[in-house]
Amino acid sequence: MTKSGNGPEYKLEIGDKIVLLNNKKYELLKYIDLYGSITKSAYKTDIPYRSALKYLENLAEEAGNPLVSTQRGGKGGGGGSRLSKTGKLFLREYRKVSSVLDMHVDVNEIESKISEIDEDHKIIIVHLDDKKVILPLRGDFKVGDDVLILISPEDIFLTLEPQKSSVRNIFKGKITGLNLKDQIVRLNVDIGKINLFADVTEYAREEMSLDLGKEVYINFKAAAIAVIKL
Repeated sequence: MTKSGNGPEYKLEIGDKIVLLNNKKYELLKYIDLYGSITKSAYKTDIPYRSALKYLENLAEEAGNPLVSTQRGGKGGGGGSRLSKTGKLFLREYRKVSSVLDMHVDVNEIESKISEIDEDHKIIIVHLDDKKVILPLRGDFKVGDDVLILISPEDIFLTLEPQKSSVRNIFKGKITGLNLKDQIVRLNVDIGKINLFADVTEYAREEMSLDLGKEVYINFKAAAIAVIKL
């Protein structure tokens, strides 16, 4: 992802091509698909018509295929524009990337230092006070590196008792906060000098009686964690 004057640009892989698309260009394509008109789409997205044509030309050049096909109308009308197969693929890929990013806007961020590296099992081990956290070894890391650990609240699940499973990151904690939004409850869990937040449904909260002060177990897989070297 890069940044432009029209917001962040996302790299989309279209066939064997890599194309940059921002929200402004996405909206232009979306309204062409909706209205069947470049003129109406340019007006709706507040893009000058000539600029809209240039955007489409540049995107077609990058993709190696036209994104829009235009048919001229006769005296009785009947003309219009529609997205090509490539144009529709642009919409689909952009929506996929945007949806994934929206889901992961909020993440748990933990700064730490790499304590151990197990090359055979492709894992990194960091210590958070007395807790050992197992992370995936992806990239060039070494013992002593400062890292930022990112954990999505959707990748954390809660249990009332420790469970035997493939999950190796299991920590006991206590619920210190909760907030309901659109039937999703965000729980703040104190696991000892570290607070993590996890998302559960209101149904799950009621079934498990997840209220303030409740003791729970935080669980997350190593594969679900992103690690960034600082």
